[in-house]
Amino acid sequence: MKLYNTLTRNIDDIKPINPPVITIYTCGPTVYDYPHIGNWFTFIRYDILVRTLMASQYKVKWVMNITDVGHLTSDADEGEDKLVNKAKKENKNAWDIAKFYTEYFVQSLDKLNFIQPTMLPKATDHIIDQINLIKELEAKGYTYKINDGIYFNTSLFKSYKDFARLDLDEQQANSRIELNTDKKNFADFALWKFSPKSSNRDMEWDSPWGKGFPGWHIECSAMCLKYLGETIDIHSGGIDHIPIHHTNEIAQSTALSGKPLANIWMHTNHILINDQKISKSLGNGITLEEIENKGINLMALRLLILESHYRSQSKFSWDALYAANNRLLRYINFAVRRYQPKTHGNNNQTLDLITPLQNDLNTPQALSNLELFIDECENNPPTNNTLLKAINSINECLGIDLAQIKDISNELKSIIKKRENARLNKDWHLSDQLRDQLLSQNIAIDDSEYGPIWKYLKI
Repeated sequence: MKLYNTLTRNIDDIKPINPPVITIYTCGPTVYDYPHIGNWFTFIRYDILVRTLMASQYKVKWVMNITDVGHLTSDADEGEDKLVNKAKKENKNAWDIAKFYTEYFVQSLDKLNFIQPTMLPKATDHIIDQINLIKELEAKGYTYKINDGIYFNTSLFKSYKDFARLDLDEQQANSRIELNTDKKNFADFALWKFSPKSSNRDMEWDSPWGKGFPGWHIECSAMCLKYLGETIDIHSGGIDHIPIHHTNEIAQSTALSGKPLANIWMHTNHILINDQKISKSLGNGITLEEIENKGINLMALRLLILESHYRSQSKFSWDALYAANNRLLRYINFAVRRYQPKTHGNNNQTLDLITPLQNDLNTPQALSNLELFIDECENNPPTNNTLLKAINSINECLGIDLAQIKDISNELKSIIKKRENARLNKDWHLSDQLRDQLLSQNIAIDDSEYGPIWKYLKI
């Protein structure tokens, strides 16, 4: 299997450290609000990565973190913790905000038919681990203390700029962020932030440096090192993580272990809506509930995501999502042919989803293969065995569960049989009445050489 590696800027073969086990760490949600579709584009692409590895006979150990503390409103380690900010707006405490949105996220993974991560560790459950890592970095001379916290000295990590190929001088010159003049270097980042003296935080802990809370970056290093080891096979996140979050993760983790944090770095591209990046701060995020309220099946969102490559910049529109919903209906009507055995006979069709997916997760090509397969099956009805194998493969590789689609009732089957008898007797009036009765029940009939084939009119 091959995957584009941000580290090498090449499509590299995946070579697990301890085959057949493969270790993956993916950056999960910051649980201060409902995830929007931009988040789900990223998370579903993680899911496709894991599904492809499992279908390729790897044993996947997948850790996705829950950021429930330490992610500040500014990447420059300034501003409020996002959970604290949300708690103030909703007149709640940060722990309640974190609990609510974490539970929502976990439930949504089920609704969207995710492979469940091996672990979903929370930052707040690993404060001691983070403190211990900071103590190790301090002992190695990588840290310094200023008025608002303990910082990592990036000038001491000589390869700091390499991963993202940063021009720090240019970044500093073009920065719109007010600089913290107490920092030794523009790129230095917080490992531990001190609680404000003027107020008490909902989330704060004692530490050797004073009461406070961890920085965003140290939490990922702590959980990745604890559960997956000093070097993992694949680390993944959005491309916006490359210049700051992942660069900082690499710096602190490699400073600790002296080893590469990950052999392959996979990054997903942005999704745009009205030519803007989707983000909560812009207020243009669309939630799962908004999609469902428009009568669109959530599997259509998954399908829309698969229509673009994870490294391409995708564009969202409601028209595109409605089109994906129609495409999903075609897949559903393909799948229900297994309930109509007399239309099945040809056993020559094969569906290949895994080959394009093993080539840098080429989901558009996988869907193209699926469309061609369905075309062939419509022209030459397959056996039930062929159908069931295809349905299982679609779920295994793409996460679109067509096996859950139910058969119609015996009452509807009886109406179809009566209509067929009316047609045989050339009772066209009765036939039309029965057809209209079926249409009112969301069932259409195609009269074929194999007999009547029923299908759903809408999802």
